Amino acid sequence: MEVFKVPAAQVTPAIVLRHNAIILAMQQAFWDKYDIGKKKNVTHPLSGEPTKKNPALLDEKDGLEDPYSSAGLRKQLDRGTVVLACNLALQDCIDLIKSTDKVSDEVARKQAIAFLVPGVILQPSGVFAASLAQQAGAAYIKAS
Repeated sequence: MEVFKVPAAQVTPAIVLRHNAIILAMQQAFWDKYDIGKKKNVTHPLSGEPTKKNPALLDEKDGLEDPYSSAGLRKQLDRGTVVLACNLALQDCIDLIKSTDKVSDEVARKQAIAFLVPGVILQPSGVFAASLAQQAGAAYIKAS
């Protein structure tokens, strides 16, 4: 905003969660129920210690100070950031629910969608979401 002299009201950041990052789009209840922290060897973003918590949902109450706490998914959504998630990657979560809970594809999909962090918008694929955003004038920055 400072470089291009663009007011904040004219900037809308977008985050696309795809591939392995899909678990970051899931609520803590999903992480708890399916022991995601342990299964994925997740570590706290600052301490490097193992954690059972979704790092994208950490904030001040979890010991994160600014600027780290303001980067959390909920705060991003509260500021108007558009958060998109890959439907193809969601299949990993669906498969986990299906195999753990012994439910049908349809039931597992409904449960997976219910576990998405409110405000996250499911897209056909992460690549589709990024491409569409670029067509609308967004600049793509690959973070990882």
